[in-house]
Amino acid sequence: MRAEGWAESGVTDDMAIAREEIFGPVLSILSCEDPEELAPRANDTEYGLAACVWTEDLTTAHNLAATIRAGSVYGNMLPFLDPAAPWGGFGASGWGREMSGSAIDEFTETKGVWINLA
Repeated sequence: MRAEGWAESGVTDDMAIAREEIFGPVLSILSCEDPEELAPRANDTEYGLAACVWTEDLTTAHNLAATIRAGSVYGNMLPFLDPAAPWGGFGASGWGREMSGSAIDEFTETKGVWINLA
């Protein structure tokens, strides 16, 4: 284990490191030959905070980003937070969004007031 993190290859879909939401500098590497099976595998979890897709094919990256159920999908890059972009997950990874204009909704209570002037 290196100080900056831990990478594990040879991860299978049934391992805890692939199924649970693990925080820290950890990278689970799951490889696949058929892009058609990637989204169903990625979506076979109750979590959906973020996903990273590594591919040389830009079309594959966009198609996977559209079908993976995660709050953020990163193509050919590691996750980063941008204060201008909403941050949050799907499923058990969270409710609502932090940062950006979307975060204002978390602290806003909309009220309708109706007054009859007749």
